[in-house]
Amino acid sequence: MDIKRQKFIAILTGFISISICIVYLLLITVFDFRDYINDHLSNIT
Repeated sequence: MDIKRQKFIAILTGFISISICIVYLLLITVFDFRDYINDHLSNIT
């Protein structure tokens, strides 16, 4: 296996891992914020 290919695979794997983490954190933030909005709206009425 070529060193350049190994380096490319390592960088690609790291990029995919970081991307999955960012998407996961964004989804948690959106759903948590939605829950906060629903609680706030239900307390108004």
